[in-house]
Amino acid sequence: MSKLKIEHGASKARWVVLKTTIEEQTSADIDLLCQWSENDRRYIINELLRFALAHAEDFQQHKITTQGGR
Repeated sequence: MSKLKIEHGASKARWVVLKTTIEEQTSADIDLLCQWSENDRRYIINELLRFALAHAEDFQQHKITTQGGR
């Protein structure tokens, strides 16, 4: 299994608003990860989501099936 790697500095990705709420403890952990890595919150959340989605095998298979491998 690969490891989550948090780079220092922010991503240059195009950002979109994701309206959601998260559990209080998860929010506190994200804030701590932001402090530790010297990154902003949106970058950390983006990296965590990208990592989780990349490692969700059932989802990746579904993505390949529905998008024709894009």
